[in-house]
Amino acid sequence: MSLVKWGFIGLILLPMLEIAAFVLAVLTIGWFWTVCLFLATTVLGLLLLRRSGRADIERFRAALARDGVQAIHLESPGLGPMVAGILLVIPGFITDLAGALLLVPAIRRALRAAFGRAAEARRRHRDPTVIDLTPKEWRQVSETSVEDGRPRKHVR
Repeated sequence: MSLVKWGFIGLILLPMLEIAAFVLAVLTIGWFWTVCLFLATTVLGLLLLRRSGRADIERFRAALARDGVQAIHLESPGLGPMVAGILLVIPGFITDLAGALLLVPAIRRALRAAFGRAAEARRRHRDPTVIDLTPKEWRQVSETSVEDGRPRKHVR
């Protein structure tokens, strides 16, 4: 199943799972403590985002400018704590758990390794009819410069 389909399924299931987790917490520890925990994780997320703030965003922007898309991983400077803070601010205990887990460096490294293995497996199982070229291995040509120099007719 494609990543887009999994993302869509996650967007549909996450609110239902968050409500179920909230009800379970209410049944387990009561309304008052559930609301207190709910608000505490939000405040923790705001404090974390405020602490990481502009310095981490600037370091991430510099890494992105230097390394391009390869700079986007959970071990990027400050990216893990920023994502963790965002997840803690989003209402819900499941996103809070995910945010709290991202604060642990060992878990960030394990997630990075798992995503790396998944990307490598996807690269190995690519369509053999697709040829990947680096930007230095190809160039764009106009339609008139193709083999015989005659312009091509477009079928509409």
